[in-house]
Amino acid sequence: MPDVPVDLEAHEPSDTARLRAEAAGLNLERLKRDAPDEYRMLNAEAFVRVSPELVEAARNLLPDDATRHVYRVPGHPAERLLAFPPLTPEEQERFDEAAAHLVASDAYREHLAFFRTVCDPHGERRELMLPIAPDAWNGEVALVGPFDTQADAEAWPAGRLPPHLLADPLPYLGHWFCDVFDGEDAWVEARASNEAPS
Repeated sequence: MPDVPVDLEAHEPSDTARLRAEAAGLNLERLKRDAPDEYRMLNAEAFVRVSPELVEAARNLLPDDATRHVYRVPGHPAERLLAFPPLTPEEQERFDEAAAHLVASDAYREHLAFFRTVCDPHGERRELMLPIAPDAWNGEVALVGPFDTQADAEAWPAGRLPPHLLADPLPYLGHWFCDVFDGEDAWVEARASNEAPS
């Protein structure tokens, strides 16, 4: 019978991991021993939402830690990167500073890369991303553009957005964008579902 890896011997699963395991019918203590990487994935926490083209750059911004495992969760238009062990608040702060410096560098400014913290009905998340071209937008929450003028950015959403999405024009690096986000109804709905008794 395999031994529990050293990094997991004293590890206590997070509440989120317990819920994930319960939903999948998995025994966390058994996973520690028999499938440690699956256990780590269940306990990993997202630290950034990232355009696929920027995944390696994002990974390289993490503090050097040979014991940390990073997992990619596919998605469109962005992937999520999860870390186990999760980043400490200090490590997350260092990552945020490094990501801000990255997008300020010439190579990334040229591609209009951006880094920001978003707070919406899905919670707080960080985004290290490239904008989505207007003709490639497919109904997702995203930064869309660039547009040549503010008027173009203001006109673009007309007739395109589903009822739960809103868009604001936003200047960035000498261009105009549309910041597409969940509307107030989505916030109310999310709050109501979070406050509903379980």
